[in-house]
Amino acid sequence: MLEDTKAALLDLDKVTVFFRQLEDECLVANSPVCYQVEGSRQALRVTLFLDSCHFSELPSRLQNGGSLKLHTVLFTRALERSEGVSQQDYAAMEEIQQRTNAVSLEKVKAYYRRLRAFYLEKSNLPTDSNTTAMKIDQLLRPLNTLDDLCRLMQSYVNVRHSAQGHPSGVSVLCVSSELCNRLGACHITMCGTGMQRCTLNVTLEQAMILSRNHGLMPRCIMQTMDIMRKQGPRVELSAKNLKVMDQMTPAFPRLFKLCLPPSDGDL
Repeated sequence: MLEDTKAALLDLDKVTVFFRQLEDECLVANSPVCYQVEGSRQALRVTLFLDSCHFSELPSRLQNGGSLKLHTVLFTRALERSEGVSQQDYAAMEEIQQRTNAVSLEKVKAYYRRLRAFYLEKSNLPTDSNTTAMKIDQLLRPLNTLDDLCRLMQSYVNVRHSAQGHPSGVSVLCVSSELCNRLGACHITMCGTGMQRCTLNVTLEQAMILSRNHGLMPRCIMQTMDIMRKQGPRVELSAKNLKVMDQMTPAFPRLFKLCLPPSDGDL
């Protein structure tokens, strides 16, 4: 699965996105976005047709025929050790994950360096010195947070597998999600099982809410994830999956039973 995902992301790097305004607009709400795909697997061109309202919100460069290139990265980490896997095979699997994460992190850091240089370029700053100082001060806080996240990611990518063979560096998942979100990217979470997917997504979302809305420092996300994972959805899933058979007849109205008066007649 990991190799297939990496191959698919390599194909996405060859996709270029263009935007055009719809000629015959549909005023129906929630209508699907029209698109046109041209080219081959080596170079794919996707044109999205937007209504005038959304098209006018695009930057002038995109309205005038400019394109967007997709920058795809993949961060991966095994949440559990599969049964029957030897220590040697597990170490090899961890090595593949580390190499994948290291390559993706370098791509993210290269994109961030270009973005940082663009925002701090003198030609993009106000001409007035006082206004420039205020603008730089406003930019430094989110940029310093991105620097902090990059350092955290680097430390997690360099983590070696533990001697006991348990998964290590799991925090790379939540920190990479926050890093990419702050860079304006979208992310897709993929897991091997439904339980892992539920545990990961819910726990990650809880940590992100605390981080964004309550001033939680990025370096504290790891501890937050650990607390949420142990006391949050995993506990609920364990309680839900006790495999206690329901002996009640399926046709019996369960909610109605809850509304019945006590057997002694006292309400």
